[in-house]
Amino acid sequence: MRPAASVRLFLLSFAFVSTGSADTLRLRDGSTVNGTFVGASGDDIRFSVNGQVQHYARANVEGIDFSAASNSPEQNDAPANGSEPDWVVRGPDYVNAPFLRGANGFIPLEYEVATASRSGGIYGLGGATVYRVQGARSSVRVHQSDRVVFVVRLNNGWDPNQFQLFRFDSRMGSRQTQPAMGGAPPLVPLAIRKVADSVYEIAPSRPLPPGEYAVSPVNSNDSYCFGVDY
Repeated sequence: MRPAASVRLFLLSFAFVSTGSADTLRLRDGSTVNGTFVGASGDDIRFSVNGQVQHYARANVEGIDFSAASNSPEQNDAPANGSEPDWVVRGPDYVNAPFLRGANGFIPLEYEVATASRSGGIYGLGGATVYRVQGARSSVRVHQSDRVVFVVRLNNGWDPNQFQLFRFDSRMGSRQTQPAMGGAPPLVPLAIRKVADSVYEIAPSRPLPPGEYAVSPVNSNDSYCFGVDY
């Protein structure tokens, strides 16, 4: 992370629920649609209803409640030969941003832009640098028992190793990286696997304990946030 000007990509507030067999799309007019989340781009939400993919403008969508089946990282549609399903090979519609891999589609992470400040100093002088994002808790939740896997589709020239995983501490209504004296905040080790041309899986090298986290590219304050529950 570093201080940098960024254009904020609007992402909706998503929540995982543990009951029901279908995802629920909540529209701003108060109505709901039951089906399966398929994917999303900058201004479009794709939702499968009765086997037909429907398109909804982001501006008209309040949020999505994901069923337990969508929240699970386990894949049920992988071919018997062990190759990846087509939707994974294609990767997310939106490039250069990590998405959480669900059972039947990619789940957007909470997008925030971190700001740098000093922690532990006097009147802003000295102390360690921390990076903060708004809100004490991410709206995107997974369980500690889930296998957390991110998928990213990159433009030519982008290196998947640029993505880093940070753990946040929740303090005074915000989340911040752990203090670092004269360097970058502590990192959570990652494993990267190439799925197809320009498409990569990124996963923590070890299980994540409960808490708040963010994936962020090197030299950027763009933060793709999520939380882990028991």
